[in-house]
Amino acid sequence: MNISLNDEPHEIAEGMKLKDFLITLNFDDFNGWAVAINENVIPRDTFQDVILDEGDKLLLIQATQGG
Repeated sequence: MNISLNDEPHEIAEGMKLKDFLITLNFDDFNGWAVAINENVIPRDTFQDVILDEGDKLLLIQATQGG
């Protein structure tokens, strides 16, 4: 199954959950990060419940501080 993350293609197993996908990318601390799927922001406390679908477009954004 194919999805994209920040416009980069990724092949994943069918039925993979968002949290499991992020863990395969070595993300284990989601603080300071936001994830959108098909332009819809996903609440962090639901990452373990969201099942990715063929063609999903994920956007992973890190919050930064600045002035």
